[in-house]
Amino acid sequence: MSVIVTLLGSPQSPSRTEAVLSHVVRRLSAAGHEIRPLVLRDLPAGPLLAADVSDPEIAAAVDLVSAADAVVIASPVYKAAYSGLLKVFLDLLPQFALRGKDVLPLVTGGSPAHVLAVDYALRPVLASMGPAHIGPGWFVSSSHVSLYPDGGTHIDAVAAGPLHEVVDAFLHVLGNEPRRIPAPIVTTPGELTVKRVRVEDPETAPLLADLAIEYGTRYHAVDSGAELARFPASDFEDPNGAFLLLLDGEETVAGGAIRRYDDHTAEVKRVWTSPRHRRRGLARRVMEVLEDKARELGYSRIYLTTGPRQPEASGLYLNSGYTPLYDTTVDPETIGHLPFVKDLGAVGSVPTDLSTLTAGQVHPERAPRVKVAV
Repeated sequence: MSVIVTLLGSPQSPSRTEAVLSHVVRRLSAAGHEIRPLVLRDLPAGPLLAADVSDPEIAAAVDLVSAADAVVIASPVYKAAYSGLLKVFLDLLPQFALRGKDVLPLVTGGSPAHVLAVDYALRPVLASMGPAHIGPGWFVSSSHVSLYPDGGTHIDAVAAGPLHEVVDAFLHVLGNEPRRIPAPIVTTPGELTVKRVRVEDPETAPLLADLAIEYGTRYHAVDSGAELARFPASDFEDPNGAFLLLLDGEETVAGGAIRRYDDHTAEVKRVWTSPRHRRRGLARRVMEVLEDKARELGYSRIYLTTGPRQPEASGLYLNSGYTPLYDTTVDPETIGHLPFVKDLGAVGSVPTDLSTLTAGQVHPERAPRVKVAV
């Protein structure tokens, strides 16, 4: 695996640039790479501005870049170019400081007018330093990134999908992931396969890995690994539960699970859609197959919760006929887990006795044709 140095060129903290970089780092770390962060604003200002490479901290930063296999650079855009902080640091590096390294540039900005800053401002400077490869990079508009006081971040689907593609391409260059062909833009869902699996089956790996990254990004203080391991794998197996995936060919594109909540109620967990396949109605289809499976297992209602920073999930459940058991006019952050229920006997009706239903936890979308795998 590679040693990757991250250069953060934002002069502010917290910042949306830092949040985007943190999300990317989670994906790179999950792929097994060693991350060594370099926050440029933490370097001593005097030696940095004077390009004093004899200063111990500056020398250590230069050595860190020199020893890296790959570099991820993140900067906000100011005046149609990357930050002066990043410019000063790049200027003091040796002429061919990036020789043989793979580089991924990322920039954020307040307006789409800055979208070409990667190619016209940053890429030529990086190319002059001799890298083996410069990834396509990506511009993320600040309007697509929400910050929370505890360090959590919400990157909406408009930005998250392309960002996922860019990082996938970078991982391919680093050599540990197969090259993925981007999903085509479709207006009508294609044929998919529903497959029942166990938690430990290899087909579930993309779902679990992506959920861990998503939980960690949105709920910074949450141990995403512990959250995903909170329920034993047996909860999602016969006779009381099931783990179901949607496959497009051999690719896992969506999925979810149910477990026993009480004698009459199934609880939905682990609802997920691949960032590359969102806006195809897959999450709605996942909910339909989970409801069918719940009926098959003898449940008469579905209960679930989602987090306050998952508006896509809340919208999915509301649009799928689920009744919220909380005040939807209140700021979700003041509530915590948001509970929903649906009566499977009469779609849209609510059980008369909800006293046993309390908040627990879940995740994220129309309805493709599906065939069922044996």
